[in-house]
Amino acid sequence: MNIHIICPLWRTHLVPTLIHYLEPMNIQWHPIMTAKEQVDFDPPWVHPLIVEEHPTDKTFRAFRKPNEFIRTQEIIDDDYYGFMSDEDMYEPGFFDVIRKQTAKILMFSLYRGDTLIKDGPKKIHWHPATPLIVNGFKNIKVGSIGLPQYIIKGSILKVSQFRNDHYYNDGHFAMMLAERFPHHIKFLPDLFVFAAYLQLGRYTKKEAFLKPNWELPVIIYN
Repeated sequence: MNIHIICPLWRTHLVPTLIHYLEPMNIQWHPIMTAKEQVDFDPPWVHPLIVEEHPTDKTFRAFRKPNEFIRTQEIIDDDYYGFMSDEDMYEPGFFDVIRKQTAKILMFSLYRGDTLIKDGPKKIHWHPATPLIVNGFKNIKVGSIGLPQYIIKGSILKVSQFRNDHYYNDGHFAMMLAERFPHHIKFLPDLFVFAAYLQLGRYTKKEAFLKPNWELPVIIYN
């Protein structure tokens, strides 16, 4: 059983850092890019997918790329598939826990750093620096669960699609999973993904971490 992580990729300057963190995790990584964003990859565990240019409106394009993966790529029923943005990362030992699981849908928690970052001169980044803990169905709702907080079997991914009409469609996708496949969901609330881990200035205080083995991010400059 392989673990595949699907990643809409825009911040190509972060590729060396992403490779640095992901390579020891023994996963299959699927960065999705347009021709303008294309990066050449050498590692055999990286499987880039080039898709057509997205619309000029950037609002909802994040969910178009995973849908292109679902539509065009071979998906293996018994493999696990998850999603990450190009700034996210996984806590130490994350995939060791995932490999012990058998449920078709896994849902886990999200740590979002310790500092709220301004996104541009006037706009506040809309993800607060507070954790999203998912320990039951009550937490599966728009605004309470994000794109990197679920990993699903290929048999589920094959029959699923993201809506592509709103910023919060990752939450709508989670709600769809809960409505269609409630008996296949297992919650792992003590397991964490780091949201926007590679966003400069968001993770600054090691003493704020929930676990002592977490470390501040290191950006790799090539």
